[in-house]
Amino acid sequence: MPNTPSLPTSLALENGFAVVPAGLLATIETSLERTTPPNTDAFPLPPGYAFVQPNPVNPDDFKKLYRAVGDPWLWFGRLQKSDEAIRSILTAPTTTLRYLLDPSGLPIGLFEAEQQDTNTMEVTYFGLVPDATGKKLGSVLMEHGIAAAWKPDIKRVWLHTCTFDSPAALSFYQRQGFKPFRQRLELAPDPRLTGLLPRETAPQIPLADFSDP
Repeated sequence: MPNTPSLPTSLALENGFAVVPAGLLATIETSLERTTPPNTDAFPLPPGYAFVQPNPVNPDDFKKLYRAVGDPWLWFGRLQKSDEAIRSILTAPTTTLRYLLDPSGLPIGLFEAEQQDTNTMEVTYFGLVPDATGKKLGSVLMEHGIAAAWKPDIKRVWLHTCTFDSPAALSFYQRQGFKPFRQRLELAPDPRLTGLLPRETAPQIPLADFSDP
């Protein structure tokens, strides 16, 4: 496996631009929050679909759905972790994990949230497989997921998206009542160059080696 490039401690700006070191990808992360409770009545589960808690948690099943949802957008965070670490995260008492199943029983949606303190919950992973988008299932997944994770003392739910995600993600979150509160620049090794993902994954995002003709 190729060596993973080290992250710089700072970037020099020239006329407002910074050169990203070879092997690294740069993305703008936007964090959003909402303070309203879930509204499942407005987004009922369609007939034949199921919203389930996997029991027991199987890391292989999770990674399969994680990749089906996230490969087009270059998700790789969980692929860096061992099965034992994934199981520990997903079975923690502060974690809520739910899958959306289509009428055939196939998992097509992923919702994961973490209660970070008494009043705050983060939606850590959320998304649908490509074939399930455009069917108004995103709102169903979001509202039912938040409802599953909701506690009486929760006052704030937050999440983040980035410029590698679907172009529709930011506007979708805002329609669901989330408001942007922060932007950050994130640098990370290109997972297609470190071997975590195949080189042909997410072709709309240029490879960070910039060596192809």
